[in-house]
Amino acid sequence: MTFKSANTKKFRLIDWLIVGVAGLLVFNLAFLIYFYLIEKNEIQVQAPVLVTQKNNLKIIFLDIGQGDAILIQTEDNKNILIDGGPDKGIIYKLDQYIPFYQRQIDLMILTHPDPDHLNGLVEVLKRYQVERVFYNGVEDSDLSYKEFLREIEEKKIKNEIVWFGKNFEFGNGKIEVLYPFENLSGKNFKNDNEASIVFKFIYGKIDILFTGDVTQNVEKKLIAKGIDLSANVLKVAHHGSKGSSGLEFLERVRPIYSVISVGQNKFGHPSLRVLKNLEKIKTKILRTDQLGDIIFETDGEGLKLKTKNEKRQGKI
Repeated sequence: MTFKSANTKKFRLIDWLIVGVAGLLVFNLAFLIYFYLIEKNEIQVQAPVLVTQKNNLKIIFLDIGQGDAILIQTEDNKNILIDGGPDKGIIYKLDQYIPFYQRQIDLMILTHPDPDHLNGLVEVLKRYQVERVFYNGVEDSDLSYKEFLREIEEKKIKNEIVWFGKNFEFGNGKIEVLYPFENLSGKNFKNDNEASIVFKFIYGKIDILFTGDVTQNVEKKLIAKGIDLSANVLKVAHHGSKGSSGLEFLERVRPIYSVISVGQNKFGHPSLRVLKNLEKIKTKILRTDQLGDIIFETDGEGLKLKTKNEKRQGKI
């Protein structure tokens, strides 16, 4: 009886071991299949997975259609949002990169109050805790702009009108405002693009130039003032409009990567002339309408590039 009982226990132990090993094999197989599908873009990984590496800064050009929206996530987990696109679609985009339990924007920058840059920011002000806002201070009768200013006032959000010479540090990064050249508070413009904030974000040896929707007229002013416009990454002005991105300006920037934030539109963006100008300076052209979200990671020394629809890697 004892001998039989011992054998029975022994067989039960073997059975459990077999089950355990089989389960482990199934788990590993599922794990491998999962990451294979990610590589093939069959599974959309939520972006918090992409931003968990410490000591790397991320610059994410969000695919929000015809408009601008860029999210910078610093090495110390600060979120900087530059423009917000044309509608509440920005909320769904931010949900992919900012955990639901965080929902904080440490700095919001409105380059100018055009709807395709402004409207999404109004939604962000309503749903996120925003610590600070930079804008150009112009007068505009647009109802969304009035709502933008009202939300800032009612929530007592720190805000500042910025212009040339204003520098701000965030972690190991720095913002240098290059344009406008003066305080535009209360001034009215027939074309708000002429008042777009232009600034560099500097992180170690990496410079990113943000241009809003500035025109060639503004580009010429920047050149005439002798400002250092060189940058590793250029946010191409005004979605590649023919009224921006003059060849002389682009030659001063000489970016390795040029990002065009654009969606389906009736304006002919990006212009063939602009695309040819970009080709002449031998920059790599990246478009959100073709690649989806365009994500740069940097440690201040080099850049790594990923896109939603296509993976690329490059080092400077």
